[in-house]
Amino acid sequence: MFAYNPEKFASLYATELGQRIWTCLTQPETVARLETASELGKPAVEGIEEQLLAEFREEVLADRVKQMVGHMVRQILEQRDWVLDQTDVKVQSVPFSKAARYRRPDWFTFHAFRNSSDPRDVVITDRRQNPALPAGARWTFYATFASPLKAAVAFGVHDIKQLRQQVHSHGYHRVQVPRMLRRA
Repeated sequence: MFAYNPEKFASLYATELGQRIWTCLTQPETVARLETASELGKPAVEGIEEQLLAEFREEVLADRVKQMVGHMVRQILEQRDWVLDQTDVKVQSVPFSKAARYRRPDWFTFHAFRNSSDPRDVVITDRRQNPALPAGARWTFYATFASPLKAAVAFGVHDIKQLRQQVHSHGYHRVQVPRMLRRA
């Protein structure tokens, strides 16, 4: 199902440990965990930390082994049409301290800011640092999202291409988020 090109990890991959790790990582439930973590905007390996520790114990703590795991995960996800989003994302756990985050090719990262006097007044932009936001309001950071589904459900944005054009030409896109619950 999956092909692995070990490149600089050839000697480690050829060991019994390397083979066991590859077998573990290519199990359907493991791939599902990698994809779930990625869909949540987390580094992929966050979805399999407990599984790796349970299966391989101290063997997975060696730096070279963790690097090979990351290399394997990247190839698995790329074969499932995920693309590298960011490397060296801090992870506060064991066994990983840094890991890569992946996204779907049609996902673009946006940042949402809320008007402090009206939380339903939201501005979406492509910059978190020093964004160009509308004057006359105090804006506070609210959320980062990339998934078109999150854009549609949380902010009522159904056309990502149009959102990107609006942000590119004006620096932001302003939306009024509807009430989720109605008054009784």
